[in-house]
Amino acid sequence: MENNFNTIVAHYDEIGLKGKNQQFFVGKLIENIKNIGSNLKVKRGEGKIVTEGTFEKEIIERLRLIPGIANFAPAIACKTDLEKIKQSALQIVNHYKPKTFKIETTRSYKPFELNSLELSREVGAYVLENYKDKLKVDVHNPELLVKVELAKEKTYILGKKEQGVGGLPVGATGKVVCLVSGGIDSPVAAFEVMKRGAKVIFVHFHNQTINKKGVENKIKNIVRHLTQVQGESRLYIIPFADLQKQVITNIPADLRMIVYRRLMFQIAEQIAKKENAKALITGDSLAQVASQTLENMEVIYKATDMLKLAPLIGMNKTEIISEAAKIGTYDISIEPYEDCCSLMIAKHPETRANLEQVEKVEESLNVNDLVDNAIATTEVLVIR
Repeated sequence: MENNFNTIVAHYDEIGLKGKNQQFFVGKLIENIKNIGSNLKVKRGEGKIVTEGTFEKEIIERLRLIPGIANFAPAIACKTDLEKIKQSALQIVNHYKPKTFKIETTRSYKPFELNSLELSREVGAYVLENYKDKLKVDVHNPELLVKVELAKEKTYILGKKEQGVGGLPVGATGKVVCLVSGGIDSPVAAFEVMKRGAKVIFVHFHNQTINKKGVENKIKNIVRHLTQVQGESRLYIIPFADLQKQVITNIPADLRMIVYRRLMFQIAEQIAKKENAKALITGDSLAQVASQTLENMEVIYKATDMLKLAPLIGMNKTEIISEAAKIGTYDISIEPYEDCCSLMIAKHPETRANLEQVEKVEESLNVNDLVDNAIATTEVLVIR
C-alpha cells in the first residue's frame, strides 16, 4: 500500500444527517483522525474526509476503530485529467493484482468531458489494454472495485474499501465515566458509548489483596488499547482494601455485592462531577449474573441520582465476546486476574433485593467516610 497510495478517503453516514450541526461533527472527526499520527494531513472534501500522509499498517488498523467513519479506502489523488485518472487506476489494479475488476465513477463536477458511465468505460478499457487477457471485467461481483470520485480540481481513485465502525466522533456528545474491570464486558461497554460520540473517563476499583503490578498492567493495557479509539484517556484507580474490610465485616454475605456496587457508583459519581461527566457507564447485561437482575440493578442504580447507561443490557455473552474480539480487547480481558467483585460473591447471593432492606444494612457503614477516603487515595493516570 505504501508504494502506491498517497491518500485515504473516509466516508461518514450518520454525520451526514446532522444538518446545520454537521460542520461541528466533521470537525471533531478530523481532529480525532489527526491524533492518529503527526505526519497526517487531514481535510474535509465533498462529502468525505481526505487524509494525506504515510500509511503504515498501524494507521489502517486505528482507522478501523475511529467512531464516525462508516468506511474508508486507500486512494491515489491526482489532477482531474483523463490520462492521469487512467494511469492512477492502473496503479491500483497493479497493487491488488485481482482476476476480475470493475470501475465505478461518481462525479461532483458535472461539466467534465465524460459522464460517469463513459469515464468508467474509458478507464476500464485502459486497464484491460495493459493486462492483455490476464484480467476480466465483472460488473456484478468483482474481486476488486475501483471507485473514481471526480471533482473539479482533484480526483480520487480508491482501492479496496475497509469497513469503519460508524457512529459519531468521540468528544461530540460529552463525557461519561465508565466503571472498568479486568473482565470482558466493561471495555466493550466503553467502546459502545465512544461510538455514540462520548469521551470516556475510566474508573477501576483495585483489589489490593492480589498482585498490584500485574493488575494495574492489565487495566492499563485495556485502557491503552481503547485510547486508540478516543485519544488521551484518564484512568482513576480506586484502592479497595478499606471498602473490602468494611463490607465483609458489616454486611450479610448475600447482600455484599449489591452494597459494594452501590458504593462504587457513589465514588464514580464524585469523579464524574469532578470531570464534568454526565453519566455512569457499566458493562451490565440483563440477568447475566446475580447482581444484574432487574430488581438488583434497580437497587444498585438508586445509589446515586446520576444517569446510568448500560450499553450491553440486551446482549448475551457470546455477542459481547464477539464484539470484544472485533475491537481487540478480548485477548487482554481473558488474561488471568481476580477482580475486586469476585471477593464479594456469596454462595447464595440475593437476586431480588429490596431497597429499604439494603439501605437498612448500610447503616452499619460510614458510607460518606468510605467514599471520601477512597477519593482521597485515588491514583489518576493519563494514558496516551
